[in-house]
Amino acid sequence: MKLAHALIPALLLSLAAGAASAKVLASATRSTNFTYTADGTPVPLNDSGSTSMVFNVAKAGTYSLTYSAECSADNGANSNSGWVHLDLEVNGVVVAPTVGSSDAFCSPDNVAGSSGWVRVSITVPVRLLAGNNTVRVLGGLVSVSTGWLGDTALVIQ
Repeated sequence: MKLAHALIPALLLSLAAGAASAKVLASATRSTNFTYTADGTPVPLNDSGSTSMVFNVAKAGTYSLTYSAECSADNGANSNSGWVHLDLEVNGVVVAPTVGSSDAFCSPDNVAGSSGWVRVSITVPVRLLAGNNTVRVLGGLVSVSTGWLGDTALVIQ
């Protein structure tokens, strides 16, 4: 009897954990590289160069947005100062914590030219409306001359 009392909660927990999943509502990938030299540059989200993604949601609510990219920064000197930052924009509003320029996505690493190569990802909660929603990624620069993003993925769940 004691064994049954121990197994029943474990079985219920395993069933509950196994049932959890997230439905992908929209996604975009880009397999090529993109460089930019101006703050607030719209970043291409797919291989055809679209800088915004419009998708439909049946029910308003809070969802997850994940953006992933290979990233590098060029500050033109042997210094690790400066960084690339991103603003994730949903329905015309930049979502926290990507508001402003203090959120580094990647930075150089004391090598002249593009350096600091990393694969970076950020996941944020976003409020979506019932119906059409629009997402953009805006590239930013702080004390670097060029930002570099490649092999990107954007997923809304």
